[in-house]
This record gives sequence, C-alpha cells and structure tokens, in this order.
Amino acid sequence: MLMEEEKKPVKYDIDGFDVVTTALQELVNQFPDLREGDEIAFSTLDDASGKAMFPVSGAVIESEKESITGHVTQVCLYPFCVICRASGTKPKRKADIKEWLDNLGKWLEKQTITIKDNTYKLEEYPVLTGNRKFLTIDRQTPAYLDSTNENKSENWAINISARYQNDFDR
Repeated sequence: MLMEEEKKPVKYDIDGFDVVTTALQELVNQFPDLREGDEIAFSTLDDASGKAMFPVSGAVIESEKESITGHVTQVCLYPFCVICRASGTKPKRKADIKEWLDNLGKWLEKQTITIKDNTYKLEEYPVLTGNRKFLTIDRQTPAYLDSTNENKSENWAINISARYQNDFDR
C-alpha cells in the first residue's frame, strides 16, 4: 500500500524577493555580450523587440532548518526567465538569438563562454544584502522559441533558477 504524500504549503521568502530581484537584474545586465546601450529590462518588452527578465514566482523556500538556539537556515529557489523579443527574424538571426540566450545561461552558471574570440567567465555572484547569499544559478531549459505574437515578433526564452541561502535568528 502506498502512503499518500503530505502536501506541505508552499512558503516564500517574501522579504528576499526585492533583494534577489535587484541583484539578478544588475547581474544579467553585466552579461559581456550585451551591446552598448542595450539592457535586459525588468518585466517589460516593446511590441517588436527587446530583452527582459521576468520572475516566474516568488522565491520559494525549498528547505528550512532551525537550531535549538533559534538560528534559521533557509535554502530558497528564485525561478525566472529571460525573454528576447525580435521581429523579422531569418533563420541565422533565430540561431543567433538562441545562442545568445544559451550563452547567458552558461555565463550565469560560471561556465566559460566565447564572444568574438574573447573568453569570459563569471567569477563570483553578487553579494546580497542581509544574510542572504547566492549558492548557484542554473539553466532549467535550453533557449527555445516560446511564442509568436500577432505582429509576427517572436519571443525566445530561457528558464533559469537562482538558489540562495538565507540565515537569520528568530
């Protein structure tokens, strides 16, 4: 007989959302393959083109341990996606967009990437305020064509998750 798994309510690091969002926004905008004057906006895209980061949900608390002294260590997961919208895309441009997004994901994973014969590697994640610190940032998917809009612009996406630790005393 199988035991039914108890459904735990999903808990969120509400206070960490702004801290992590701001840090990730600044981090993705340091991507070495961003052109001069280009930026990855937060949750907003023009009708025909642009790049933006969208949180998928809040920062979910994956695990929480509390010591007898009241010290709490949480491991939280912050899923987000980066969308690149482009119009009039030819096959070469589509391949370039996919490669650009995949390189962003690799770079966030601290892998070495090559852009125009130069290599780049993210050495460390930004320091978060409070007692939070990034543990890992990982791609959940390769880049893919997410959707095509009425105006024929295409939304290319990559899903990424940032895992971080939050320490505090109750």
